[in-house]
Amino acid sequence: MKFPYLVGPARVGVGLAVLTTVLLGTPFGQQRSTGLAPSLVGEAAESVAAVVDREYFDAAVAGRAARSIREALSQGRYNDAHTIESLAEMLTRDLFEATKDKHLAVRVVRDRSSAEISTGSDDREVRARRTNFGVQRVEVLAGNVGYLNLTSFYRPEEAQEALSAAMRLLRSTDALIVDMRQNSGGSPETVALLTSYLFDAPNLLLFEIVPRSGTGRRYTTEAPPVPERNGTRPTYVLTAERTFSAGEGFAFILQERRRAIVVGERTAGAANPGRPYPVSARLEVTVPNGQVRTALSGQNWEGKGVTPDVSVPTADALGLAHIHALRELLAQAPSGLWQQTLKRHLEALESSSRR
Repeated sequence: MKFPYLVGPARVGVGLAVLTTVLLGTPFGQQRSTGLAPSLVGEAAESVAAVVDREYFDAAVAGRAARSIREALSQGRYNDAHTIESLAEMLTRDLFEATKDKHLAVRVVRDRSSAEISTGSDDREVRARRTNFGVQRVEVLAGNVGYLNLTSFYRPEEAQEALSAAMRLLRSTDALIVDMRQNSGGSPETVALLTSYLFDAPNLLLFEIVPRSGTGRRYTTEAPPVPERNGTRPTYVLTAERTFSAGEGFAFILQERRRAIVVGERTAGAANPGRPYPVSARLEVTVPNGQVRTALSGQNWEGKGVTPDVSVPTADALGLAHIHALRELLAQAPSGLWQQTLKRHLEALESSSRR
């Protein structure tokens, strides 16, 4: 069922007032406060608390978060929730205050119209195709520097073909820039897949995700190795404050292994992956049910984000990474025509960046 909205009686005309009294049971002449039915608010809040208590990967934190929701409910702090959206915001706020976990959030489940259902216009497969499975731009920049802009990590079965095509196009470039500035996260399996193009060794352990039970899933580079892999090419990863979750993880893992230079802004700081759980007909709560631990340090970027090696406003990150790549390539280039070409490209970029 849907959460009903209780509407106060209109005061335009006696007939309308009487009709409102019949429908809502409000005595004529009295103002009724608007809001969600208290029973439905209580059921939703209790359901959120129960799911978080049961599913969140850290049992102690889960208990603290559940208690905070129940205390707020008992104190009537959700009584001012006049809409489903405002209730979701209140619950999310209290969960964050208790956990500081940016993945833990309550959201409204949007009603789908019959037209959308019949045409499949909101279908995941259609949305994935329309965003080209996250691959938004593939280009060879001046100086034979490859550029890949990836805005999300779709599941491997969805994104593998698009990623493979992109990396085939870029396989002959001398340096690579991977743009995570608009990346909103996604599949950890696809993080491992993309990372496989940047290491030569197959089955290299990258990270694991550990649930409350303590038995985690391990993520490695592809075996057999992907044909376009290149473990030595200079690589740069662009980040922004909005870079989230799996997009942060890609940058964090490469930075930790000194396989890439991160250029841009500190990222959001959301590491713990999870999934949505329904809590009512109109609400669901996304609960992190595992903790990322990298293979090298056992750490992650939760709460602190990825700190770039080169800090620069996000709008300037691509240009500066391109300059760094050309400088590195120029330092390695033997004397000759290509060295002079790289020098011209570098001078042009540096001149442009000073304007």
